[in-house]
Amino acid sequence: MKIRIAYSAKGPGIVASTVSPGTTQAERAYLELRERIIDMRLPPGTALDEEALMRELAVGRTPMREAVKRLESDRMLKVFPRRGTIIADVNIRDLKNISDARRLLEAFAARRAAEQATDEDRELLRTCLDDIEDQDFASNRLSVDLDGRIHRVVYTLMRNSYVEATLIQYFYLSQRMWNFVLSGLDPIQGHVNEHAELLRAIINGEPELAARLAEDHVTHFEDRVRAAL
Repeated sequence: MKIRIAYSAKGPGIVASTVSPGTTQAERAYLELRERIIDMRLPPGTALDEEALMRELAVGRTPMREAVKRLESDRMLKVFPRRGTIIADVNIRDLKNISDARRLLEAFAARRAAEQATDEDRELLRTCLDDIEDQDFASNRLSVDLDGRIHRVVYTLMRNSYVEATLIQYFYLSQRMWNFVLSGLDPIQGHVNEHAELLRAIINGEPELAARLAEDHVTHFEDRVRAAL
């Protein structure tokens, strides 16, 4: 099975693009709104103008409401009866809880990837290593994009769609926090470079080392964002 990970850059932030031909209106609205929330085009605490977004995205009211319901379940939106829909805040309590969950799941994903990586998988991971070496770390946003690409590759190689779906949700919440504090952070080369050792552990078939490195990476992320919030 050939694995492809596709990404696109849109707006001030850079996130994974998962819209494909044949996507329903509800799915398209969900993915577009999620992307705008993550990259701060829809800032925390602001009201969601559903009517304007329906016109802009060319979707009906029912698909928009389905998208809003999913994003509320993802904890990116808060819906208040008779008051409207608000973009969820970013706060320190969420950071701790999300990081606790990610430490467990990221470690599981890295362990499984190391246990069952194929020769083709290892070539994909070596490509990621090359990307780290070639990356221009002068741009934090490009570094955030590379960080996200590497995480998604590891999730895919884990080959557990249930855990992957949960990890993606938590990763996007974390990426939103990162974008929220991005302007106040120094270049994040060291954070992205941590992936090199993790990728080598997976390539070399060292599951326990890979799990520990993945867990440490989440902890370092939490510490860095906590210091900036």
